[in-house]
Amino acid sequence: MELVISAKDFKYYTMLKKVLYDLELADKNHWWLISDIVAYPHKKEYEELIDKDNYLLISTPDLVKMLEDDDFQWIWGVFSVIPAAYSKEEILNYALPQMDDLQEGQYNPFADAPRLQHPLAKCEIYAYDSTCMFMITDDAALLSRFKESYPKFATEFSAFHWGY
Repeated sequence: MELVISAKDFKYYTMLKKVLYDLELADKNHWWLISDIVAYPHKKEYEELIDKDNYLLISTPDLVKMLEDDDFQWIWGVFSVIPAAYSKEEILNYALPQMDDLQEGQYNPFADAPRLQHPLAKCEIYAYDSTCMFMITDDAALLSRFKESYPKFATEFSAFHWGY
């Protein structure tokens, strides 16, 4: 499993529509389990959709449609990319991935060895407080696309001076 971080490639993080296209995920058929969300869509319907539960489970075509209609910034979020072969019920049988308000004993993506929090995910993309985004995966092609798309990437958090 590898962790790659982008914190210096953009002025604002995380614009998910750009990430989907940069990583060539917009035309793939996956489920997107989005948890630990803080986002402020411009359109009320998407705000209500995000606020409805403590997560969002959406197909790639529906996510792309939403982001084409309202390309808003995701302040916080864990985006677990899960193959479409799994059912919603199978996906929701597991704990929701988290990165904020971590309890002792929970996986900490900032300190522990990189691993996927959701056991059915092929990768996880994290939006971190508008400061950076990072991805965890063992998919070599996806890692290559990330590194090519975000050339100022790092592979550990200590490589960045966060400025606060």
